[in-house]
Amino acid sequence: MYKILFNKWNTIALLLLVITFSFGTYWIRQKVQLQSNDVSQSIIQGSTRGYQKFLNHYFDNYSHILQQLDYVWQTQKKGETDIQDRLNVLLNGDSTIVAFAVIENKKWWKIQKDSSLLPFDEMEKLLRSSKPNGQTTCILQERFLFIKGKSENPIYNSGVLIDLHRMHQMFIWDNIYTSVYQVIINQNQQCIYHPEIELVGKHYTLPAFLFTGESDQHTPFDTLHITQSTYLQLPVYKKYSPMLYMGDQWLVLSVSPGFEVQDIITKQELNMLLLFLLFIITLLGILIFGIVHWKREFLLRSSAEQETLNLMLKHEKQKSDTISIKLELLRSGLNSHFMFNSLGTVKALLSKDDKIARGMLSNLSHLYRYQLRIEGEPMVTLQEELTFTQIYVDVINLRMSSSIQMNITNLPNYLENKVLPISLQLLIENCIKHNIASVKHPLLITIEVKEERIFVINDLRPKVAIVETNGKGLMNLNTRYSIITQQECTFKQENNQFIASIPLIN
Repeated sequence: MYKILFNKWNTIALLLLVITFSFGTYWIRQKVQLQSNDVSQSIIQGSTRGYQKFLNHYFDNYSHILQQLDYVWQTQKKGETDIQDRLNVLLNGDSTIVAFAVIENKKWWKIQKDSSLLPFDEMEKLLRSSKPNGQTTCILQERFLFIKGKSENPIYNSGVLIDLHRMHQMFIWDNIYTSVYQVIINQNQQCIYHPEIELVGKHYTLPAFLFTGESDQHTPFDTLHITQSTYLQLPVYKKYSPMLYMGDQWLVLSVSPGFEVQDIITKQELNMLLLFLLFIITLLGILIFGIVHWKREFLLRSSAEQETLNLMLKHEKQKSDTISIKLELLRSGLNSHFMFNSLGTVKALLSKDDKIARGMLSNLSHLYRYQLRIEGEPMVTLQEELTFTQIYVDVINLRMSSSIQMNITNLPNYLENKVLPISLQLLIENCIKHNIASVKHPLLITIEVKEERIFVINDLRPKVAIVETNGKGLMNLNTRYSIITQQECTFKQENNQFIASIPLIN
């Protein structure tokens, strides 16, 4: 049998086919890799250009405010009180602006938003000079961005002071950046904006390829290249783009994660590998079938073995289907229970406070987005489940005036371990459902990990009114864990506390 299958000519023919197909697979792989890189880089280039337009528009707003300052001063300077009122309105219109300054006929005048100490002495020197080092913008005290206006009047000059920390907070709150983050660097290589607030106002080291010769001025560079990000700790695409503002040459660094490109390439390589394996398996199958088809005894024996194997596979598939059906039924029961409670809460809030109701609906959108994402997933990480549970408690606290408190002790050490979806939230919901909680006496729920188990502990303060319950939630949770692992969930009352624990799955 072996000699018939692997004779000289059969072996040579098989090797030639494998070599030919291998070269074809390699050529297609290289072509797909180049196309994937081109498409991905084109998408990243378009995204960074969009963010660049936003930055230009955002900083142009400060130029418009300077123009409004000059207009108010020139048209209302006879009425000092009126100037103060109008400039206060202009100052309060943007939370990032903390002060205005004007010099006219060598007279120094200033207005600020609050009583904090601001670098007015440095601002006065900059306004009295014609142009410091040919610059109209500079960073003061590693905290404030000073922008000097462009005035054609030799005896008049104005400026605006911007709090870079407030600007950073506004970028974060408005969720401006999603797939890309940017770093804004001025002509002195100081950070105007960076996702890490500790770097704002500090010196930012630029790569050597941005400079030519011994010049301190960087050259225009607008090419996408891949490198490692110390902030994201992963491969990224970086693009250095010049940004001309108020006559000063700034630089904008746009950073986009590079794993999308790698994912595309990896998937294509996997498809090619599977295609290659399929070809080899098919070829071997045809060769074997053509040589041994006449051996009836072998075919009969193979048929019997195949029938036995099919029966075994069918039996295992039935067992797998049964387990899947049980899991899906249990999970859908849990999801329906949670949805019923959530919708009831929204209905109650809508009739009381519209602002709180909007916050409630925003949180609920995160909750149900999580539930849609984990649909069909047998397990999730503790990090995902803990985030979901915290948002759930925030939703409850919106209705119950922050009467629920969570004490999380050592969970950060186990965030990559697995739990069943909606398991931790169900235990928290059980605590809230059966115990009294108020603003004066909030319900404290402790969550901790001991001996590879998650414990949820609360003091027993039973509600006076009878709470309708059939224990289905905890029973379903225990049943779900019994399908996945041999460890069971535990629920007990001890020392006037209710203690629930579920296994932590590695």
